[in-house]
Amino acid sequence: MAYLETTEIEMVLYSHALNEITDGDNQIILQAIAAAIEEAKSYLSQRYDFNAIFTAQGDNRNALILENTKIITVWNIIKLSNAETIYEMWRDRYDRVIDYFKQVAAEKIFPDIPRIADADGETDSRIKAGSNTKFEHSF
Repeated sequence: MAYLETTEIEMVLYSHALNEITDGDNQIILQAIAAAIEEAKSYLSQRYDFNAIFTAQGDNRNALILENTKIITVWNIIKLSNAETIYEMWRDRYDRVIDYFKQVAAEKIFPDIPRIADADGETDSRIKAGSNTKFEHSF
C-alpha cells in the first residue's frame, strides 16, 4: 500500500474528469502522485522526517499533509488538460498549498508531523537561541 492511492484522487477530482484527462492510464496518476510527494518532501525535508510522514498508512497519515499532497497531484494531472475542471480554482489551491509548505519550512506553521531526530533520537527544538559574535574594544 502506498502513501496515496490512485483511488483517493477521486475524492478531490471527479472520476469522469480524471479518466478523461488521463485517458484511463493509471501510470499518469501514479507519476503525478510521485511528483507531488517529491515536491512536498522538498519543503519538509530540512526539519521533518519525511520518510515517516510519507510511509504512514491509513489513519496514521497527517490529514492536512495528505490533502495538500492530493491537491498537488491534481494540479500535476490537470496541467495535461482542462477537461471539466476549473483551471483557476486549482491554480489557486495549488498556490495556497505551496505557500503552506513554505511556511512550514520556514517554521512559521508547525504541523503535527515527525521531526528529524539526531543520532541520540532527540529532535531539534522549535526554539532557536543564539547571540551576536563577541565584540571586543581595542584601545
